Amino acid sequence: MSTETIKWIKNNSAFCVAPISRSDFRMNHGKFKVTTCCNLDTSFSNKELDFNFIENIKTSMASGKLPESCWRCNLEENNQAQSERVKLMSHYSVDELEQFKQSNKTDEFQFGMRFSNLCNLACRSCNSDDSNLWAKIMDFPVSPGADSDISLNELYWNEITNMIRVKHKDNKRFIVHPIGGETMLQPGFLKLIDWLIDENLASTTGLRITTNFTVNLTENLVEKLSQFWRVEVLASIDSIGDNYHYVRWPARFDKIENNLKTVALVITQNPEKFLFQVTPVFSLNNIFYAVDYLDWWENWADQTQIELSLNGIHLYQPIHLMMENLPSQYRPILIQTLEKCVDHNIFKKYKLTRVLHEYFISMLEILKNNTRDTELAFVDYLKFTADYDNRTKVNSYVLNSKLFNLLTHAHQHIYNSHLTHVQSKI
Repeated sequence: MSTETIKWIKNNSAFCVAPISRSDFRMNHGKFKVTTCCNLDTSFSNKELDFNFIENIKTSMASGKLPESCWRCNLEENNQAQSERVKLMSHYSVDELEQFKQSNKTDEFQFGMRFSNLCNLACRSCNSDDSNLWAKIMDFPVSPGADSDISLNELYWNEITNMIRVKHKDNKRFIVHPIGGETMLQPGFLKLIDWLIDENLASTTGLRITTNFTVNLTENLVEKLSQFWRVEVLASIDSIGDNYHYVRWPARFDKIENNLKTVALVITQNPEKFLFQVTPVFSLNNIFYAVDYLDWWENWADQTQIELSLNGIHLYQPIHLMMENLPSQYRPILIQTLEKCVDHNIFKKYKLTRVLHEYFISMLEILKNNTRDTELAFVDYLKFTADYDNRTKVNSYVLNSKLFNLLTHAHQHIYNSHLTHVQSKI
């Protein structure tokens, strides 16, 4: 990521490569929607598989006008945060971005799909449509269709496979990107893998897998994955040690460590085929552990000699988990933590950590310049956390002690008093 690239991205605020390089099928409130990224607001289209919705975005971009449905990235950038648009384009040079803008096409096309909300975790930052376990624990309703695997619907399955055939034929570098729930638990994921192999498409198709990385990479699965042109594992690992269990309940970090041994061996044996990227999301639940997190990954990369790739994701929902909502009396400690992150040696040693480095830089500036009164949002955080802790029998004073040890008596009282409001679900 160069200064020139960042400058170009800021000067071309209405342009994004996502609409010209990606297509994504997802169930959204009972409708089978087409989108291009997680930030795109698909509520601007009420139709199923509305490809005109995406074409209108392209037309708007080409005219230099920011599409209305892209408001989330625009809001994040106006707040000096690292948006999905910035993160996505920061890997390219200015010349490449100019070429993409002029040709209205990139050198790679990614087709993705979310099968269902089936998941083995109930992460604190999740929701009922992305995790059936979260929905059960939090006793929250699921949107229509979110809990049904779309591969079981013949119409949807035909749309998926037809799209793959078309895009595979039209693009030299074609990537399939399934997501969950937890991707590797989805029956539709395994069905898709087998279909791509049976159709003789695997050897010329890249596979990009977003996963919480708690599902074992079995020998049978690795054998199937090895038939693809390239496999990129995007691992959502947000913390280490006991705090990992806090963030990614009910998983334990030793499970991650064991799976990392497997993936390190696979990468060592097939360095050109298998790629591994860590995609953390930081919030009030884990940001105070960020230095420990970077220390751990630096040590892992040093020991394994695997090129470390860290690609941070800015959390904008749920709002109460945003670190921007930390009250002013606690910000000096967090600022010190972020300053240590920005200066961490890991960013000097491993070039594929630049996106996360820029994320910490932007968050540091936001915290330093934050003059808003965030008390109400933080109270919401304390109440939600108490609710969640009670349902899962987790103690924030232990597993998120670096934040909770800072709490004033007033904030402790809010958290403690709210613990009695719900009953455990486990």
